[in-house]
Amino acid sequence: MEPREMIRAHAYPVLATVSTVSLVLIAISLMPIATWSRSQNECIEKTFREGGVNTVGIPTKVWSCNGGGN
Repeated sequence: MEPREMIRAHAYPVLATVSTVSLVLIAISLMPIATWSRSQNECIEKTFREGGVNTVGIPTKVWSCNGGGN
C-alpha cells in the first residue's frame, strides 16, 4: 500500500476520533459550570420569597447569592 493510499484510508477515522475526543473533553470541562449554575438558580429561586411571592428583583437576588450584603 502506498503512503498516499494509506493516508486516504485512515484520515477520516483519525479525524472522527480526534473530534469525538475533543467534544467529550469539552463536555467534561463544562460540568463544574453546570453544577455552579444549578446551585445559583436554586439560590435565586429561594432568596427573598415570602409566602411564595417574590419580594425583590432578580439583581438583588443574584447579588445576595454571590455573597453580597451582610
